[in-house]
Amino acid sequence: MYSWHLHPSALSAALVLWISTLASVLPAQAAVAKGPAFDTAFVSVSPASPRAAMREFVRQGNAGDWEKAAEYLVVPAGQRLYAPTLAKRLKTVIDQRLAVDLSALSPLESGDTLDGDPTGDVIAEITSGGRTESIFLVRVSGPPVHWRFSPATVRRIDGWFESLGPPWVRERVPQSLMGEGPFNVYWWQWIGLGTAFPVLVLLAWLVGALLRNLLSRVARRTVTDWDDVLLLNLRGPFRLWAAALIGAPLFALLELNPRVSAFLEASSRGLAFLALFWVLLRLIGIVQARLQNAAWQTGQAPQARTLVPLLGNFLRVTLAAIALLVVLSQFGYPVGTLLAGLGIGGVAVALAAQKTVEHLFGSVSLAADKAFRVGDWVLAGGTEGEVQRIGLRSTSFRTIDRTVVRIPNGRLADERIETFGERDRILLRTDLDLTYDATPEQLEAICDAVESSLRAHPRIWANEVRVQVVAFTDSAIRVNVVSWFQTTDWNEFLRIRHAMLIQFMRIVRDRGASFAFPSRTVYHVTQAGQPAPPVDG
Repeated sequence: MYSWHLHPSALSAALVLWISTLASVLPAQAAVAKGPAFDTAFVSVSPASPRAAMREFVRQGNAGDWEKAAEYLVVPAGQRLYAPTLAKRLKTVIDQRLAVDLSALSPLESGDTLDGDPTGDVIAEITSGGRTESIFLVRVSGPPVHWRFSPATVRRIDGWFESLGPPWVRERVPQSLMGEGPFNVYWWQWIGLGTAFPVLVLLAWLVGALLRNLLSRVARRTVTDWDDVLLLNLRGPFRLWAAALIGAPLFALLELNPRVSAFLEASSRGLAFLALFWVLLRLIGIVQARLQNAAWQTGQAPQARTLVPLLGNFLRVTLAAIALLVVLSQFGYPVGTLLAGLGIGGVAVALAAQKTVEHLFGSVSLAADKAFRVGDWVLAGGTEGEVQRIGLRSTSFRTIDRTVVRIPNGRLADERIETFGERDRILLRTDLDLTYDATPEQLEAICDAVESSLRAHPRIWANEVRVQVVAFTDSAIRVNVVSWFQTTDWNEFLRIRHAMLIQFMRIVRDRGASFAFPSRTVYHVTQAGQPAPPVDG
C-alpha cells in the first residue's frame, strides 16, 4: 500500500513555504480594533475624519517622512524638534503592539459621537507595566489637520517604546539588530525565526517518535493488526501535529508583533487541522485496502475493484474541500460569506459545471447498476475493450488494438452496454452448408453424429443442443448447429470451437457428403430452340 512519510527536511521546507505567504495573507488577518467596523457602503470618508488622519499617519510613517507624520501629534512647543522621533516611536509601538483596523475608525469629520466623548476617539488600547492605557485621537480646530494624537498619548510614547521587547533582549542584543526588517519584524527576531525552524523540526520529530513509540506498545498488546498498520502510516501526521503543538509557544518567546503572531498562531492551528485531515486520509486508504482484501477472500474482488476506489476517491475529494475551508477560516477568511456567495451564484456554477456534475452522477449510476466491473470485456456503444479504470469523471477501456479509450461517465450511462464478463456460458452457433447431392439418410446421419460429438464434450451445456436442417438455399442444404459451452474464458472457448469445427469436417467427410460453396447453373438455348448442356459457374 502506498505510504507518504514526512521527512524532517520536507517539514522544514513546508514551514518555510508557509511563512513565505505572509505578504499575501497578513492583510486578510483579523485586526484588533475597539469595536465593530463602520458601514461605509453609503458614507464617504471625510479627509478630516479620524480614519483619514490615522491612514495618513501610517502612510507617512511607511514612507519614512517623519516630519509630516509628526504633524499628526499634539506636541508641546518645547518638543518640536523631538516630534519626528516621537512619531517614529509611536509608529513602531503601533506596529509592534497593535493591529489597528482602519475600518473600525469613524469616517466622519465629527468622529464617533456614540462613545460618550465628543472631543476624542479611542484608537486602541495598549497594556504597559500591568496597566491598560488608551491611544486617543482628539479633534483640533483649524487646518491642515483636524484629528491628532492627544497630548496624553504623546506623553506615554517614550514609555511604551522603552517597554518593547523582552528586557534581556534590549540589554544584550546589539543595537544594529534592533532595527525593523520586513513585516515590522526586528532583525534579531528574524534571526530567532531562522533558528526556531530547525529546532521546531527536531522537536517535532522527537515528539512524534516518542508518541508513536508509546502507542506502538499499546498496539502490540491487541489481537488485531489494523492498529499496527495505522501507526505505521501515521508517522507524517504525528510529526505535523507535533510541529503545530510546539510551534505556537516556541514562536511566542520571540514576542513578535500582533499581525505576525496572529499569522503564526493561525498557521499552527491550520497545521493541526491538516494533521487531522491527513490522518483521515490515511484511514480512508487503510479501510479501502482492507475492503479490497476482504472482497478478494470472499470472491468479490472484481466488484470491490470497481466500487471501493470510486467511494474512496469521493471521500478524499469531499475531505479535501472541507480541509480547505477549515484552513482558510483559520486565517480569517470569511468562509460563511464564501459559501453564501456560492449559494447566490449557484445557478451560474451549475451551468458552468453541468457536464462535470453529469459525469459524476453518471459514475454513481454505473456503480449502482453494476453495469460492469474493472477487468470485464465490454461493448459500450461503438467501443469494445477491457475496463481498465472507473473514475469519477470517465471510464478507461483497453481496446484489442491496445489503445486506451476514455468515455465520460455521463455519456456512458446512456449507452447500450454489453458486458461479456457477465456470461455464464458461451454460445457456439454455425451453419453447415452441404451440397444437394447428399441423400436424406446422409443428412440424418450427419446431424446425429454432430449432436453426439457435441454432447460428448465435457464442457457442453446439455440442456439444449440443436442440430437441424433449417433451409434449402440457392446452392446448399443448410444444417444449423446451436450449443453452449460452460466456460467464461474466451481463449478456452476459442480452443473448444476450433476442435469442434474440425470434428464437424471429419463427420461430413466420413458420411460421404461434402460442403457446398456458392454456385449458379446457367442454361444456354441454341437458335434451333434446343437447350445446350448446362454450364455451372
